[in-house]
Amino acid sequence: MRASIDDRVEQTQWDSFWLPSWAAVIDRPELRYMRSDVDQSVLNMVTRIRAPHTNASLATLVEEVDRAHRGVTSTWLLAPRSQLPGLPTLLKQAGWHIEPIHHLRTLPVDTPLSHAAAHLEVRQVLHEQTLIDCIRAGDAAFDKPTATLTPERLADELQSARQGRVNRFVVYDRATGTPISSAGVNLYPQQGIGFLWGGGTIAEHRGRGAYRALVRARQRCARAAGCTHLAVYANAETSDPILASLGFERHSTLQIWRRPPTP
Repeated sequence: MRASIDDRVEQTQWDSFWLPSWAAVIDRPELRYMRSDVDQSVLNMVTRIRAPHTNASLATLVEEVDRAHRGVTSTWLLAPRSQLPGLPTLLKQAGWHIEPIHHLRTLPVDTPLSHAAAHLEVRQVLHEQTLIDCIRAGDAAFDKPTATLTPERLADELQSARQGRVNRFVVYDRATGTPISSAGVNLYPQQGIGFLWGGGTIAEHRGRGAYRALVRARQRCARAAGCTHLAVYANAETSDPILASLGFERHSTLQIWRRPPTP
């Protein structure tokens, strides 16, 4: 019997094909996390914890992550099977705080969505300029500081795109050529999942169909790779209502715990 959609989406977070060479993965049945000296939360993240089957207690596992993630932003992604009794108390005591709840939402790749409006053009990121446009549009959509785009970063991310499992898309305003929205999808054919990330539209261009166009483009991409569903952990306070309006089905709840750099 195939695993549930909740379990399959959790399993996508255990596949670190995208991880750079300067990050490490610690993977045991009871604990899986990534660590790096680079202060990026996605490089210092726990993606699985299970009730210990050895003499190690739950507190010991938390202490291990505490030591490994000193000096960097640390994140725990707790899907339902990782939401263990007693764990929240231990995380709070060690300085982590819970963030807004995220709901798992999925959409079959063959669910019809309307075509992009005539004033919009969607392009897949395959070249340096579209990658720059994608990153800049994402930064502006989420009010982030403008990222420093080194030649090394651009080359690394373009290489990932050309390997086919990390796919980015940009929406342009046809009239001005301005990049106004961007998003990505990572492909996990073994689980049947296209996992969505980074979707956002610059504030003054919202409500004009850009995000719908990005979902449709990622549906096509995931379907071509043999996936059956798009999936995303949607912030209950922001993106979840938008995804619900597009027909995404709600499943389980994800807990995210985060801690700023701690000496």
